[in-house]
Amino acid sequence: MSPTERSDTERDRDLIVDRIYEIALEPSTLEEFIDFWHDAAFETDISDFNTVYKSHLDRAESFLQWGEATRPDLSAYLRPYDNLAGFVVSRSLSIEASNSGAQSAFGVRAGDTMHQLSLPDDLRDALIDAVQDVSKKTTQTEKILRTDLARKGGAMLFRVVRINEHDETDPSVLIVSTHFHWRDQIGTLLQSLFQLTDAEQNVARLLIEGQDTNAIAQHRKTSEGTVRGQIKSIIAKMNLRSQKDIIRLIMTLGDFPKSVFANEVAPPAAPTLSKNWLEGEVWKPFKNITLTDGRTLYYHDMGPQTGHPVLFSHMGSCMVRWPRSMVRMAFDHDLRVICPIRAGYGLSDNADPASDTFDTVRKDCMQLLQFLKISKLPYVVQGSDFPFAADMIANQTGVITELIGIGARPCLPDGKSIDGLGRWQSFFSSAARNSPQLVSFASKAVMAMCKRIGPEAMLRQLCKDSPADLALLEVDEIRQTLIANIDLMAGKSHNAARAFAREYTAFQENWSDRIAATRDIPVHIYLAEEDPTLDIDAIPQLEDAYPWMSFNLVQNAGLALVFQRPGTWVPIMAEAAKRAASATSFTL
Repeated sequence: MSPTERSDTERDRDLIVDRIYEIALEPSTLEEFIDFWHDAAFETDISDFNTVYKSHLDRAESFLQWGEATRPDLSAYLRPYDNLAGFVVSRSLSIEASNSGAQSAFGVRAGDTMHQLSLPDDLRDALIDAVQDVSKKTTQTEKILRTDLARKGGAMLFRVVRINEHDETDPSVLIVSTHFHWRDQIGTLLQSLFQLTDAEQNVARLLIEGQDTNAIAQHRKTSEGTVRGQIKSIIAKMNLRSQKDIIRLIMTLGDFPKSVFANEVAPPAAPTLSKNWLEGEVWKPFKNITLTDGRTLYYHDMGPQTGHPVLFSHMGSCMVRWPRSMVRMAFDHDLRVICPIRAGYGLSDNADPASDTFDTVRKDCMQLLQFLKISKLPYVVQGSDFPFAADMIANQTGVITELIGIGARPCLPDGKSIDGLGRWQSFFSSAARNSPQLVSFASKAVMAMCKRIGPEAMLRQLCKDSPADLALLEVDEIRQTLIANIDLMAGKSHNAARAFAREYTAFQENWSDRIAATRDIPVHIYLAEEDPTLDIDAIPQLEDAYPWMSFNLVQNAGLALVFQRPGTWVPIMAEAAKRAASATSFTL
């Protein structure tokens, strides 16, 4: 057969092989592969995927693991500059890593290019030239650029230096500016230690940014005399001698670790909780228990320890932690939120590969509840986790008193899912049905991609089909929480690829028989209009199939629904938890 006579299927298969190896060498090309996967002509002929591509997937997976093992941790170069704006770029001008200072000051995000930097054209061009100069094989490996800040009445310096010298063929470049990153803890320290007012803190912040009194007055829409008076007040309160001393001391305060408040003692009652204590509550360490099979299970225990408990699931993206405002709501509503970190996520040990996924999740949850001496409680599930709740209710009668699905939904009675048109979701669902090995490889590629471009860039990739989800990333406390959660899935020391693939494969089973058990308890389902994983046109079918469930469509909300309407969900959880507590108890 001549090359021109080869079938479309054969040409597709050659292209697939090429792209499998591309993913192994550069995990971010997984997205291009997913685009190809959605070609209808290809999807009709994938039943033999494992057989045809097994050897290629095996080799590509080895390449992928080797590449991750040898790739330097570029974010490590940013750690000494936590209080400044810093980022790392490749020779090709792609942003490889950035810290929060660079993100807030210049909109620098991993995965972008330098051409997208929010800087004046002449400064951006000068930085690009400097990067290209120092990345060449010359004796000059560092440059310093100075720019005047016309709007701020000051100046800013940029240090451009070549790094990872061990790879001279593809060096990266570190860029650090003198832009000081004002963390929330700095303002808290200035208020608690020196009693600086909000206005005085704002003036101090503008001084740090290089603004003079005239620029500060214009920024604050006040007079220079007022600004000078505020500076004198700051000097007096901080027992300093000059404006320079203010800058020097505050920059020193910026060196305090982010966990500076983690060990503070909590006040005895919720109404007197301070913001500082809440910060520690948000970021407190996870707890753990040893299971009967010897594995370690970690879990997060939020809210008052004497509060009414709910069991909370974290989805495949590991949405475990809540932001400060939601944690405060939990205390206000006397709600204790218990979130087991499933096997293979975070630091929880992986389950035996031969074990049943549903059995593992159910038994792990039951052992945790027994350890905590909790006999009954509501189950709050997110996203694709609904099968875990249905399985728990069907096999542990009386333990779950109510089921609250936030973005979670049952399958149809014949086992058919109501997946939406989101490319990632439909790819993993289709692959799981036809090629578990491809799901395993793709899951590892997703984790590698996340580590390479960073958790925030990964979040933006996953949320790009939902304006409501993207909007969350503009809220600082929520963005920080989401990034920390994603880190539990694909962080520097975490890799949930095996668990993620196991769960996706298990979800393709027909588990609809377990849904019948939910008719004996209240079931409330809340679905998001912008959730790319959901086909909202299928909601009437669910309502017809499960008349005992209530279905509610939430407008202007997406995949991260639980973080978009906390003022709705926390009271609903709290009321369900109170109802469980008032019911007749029994011993597990």
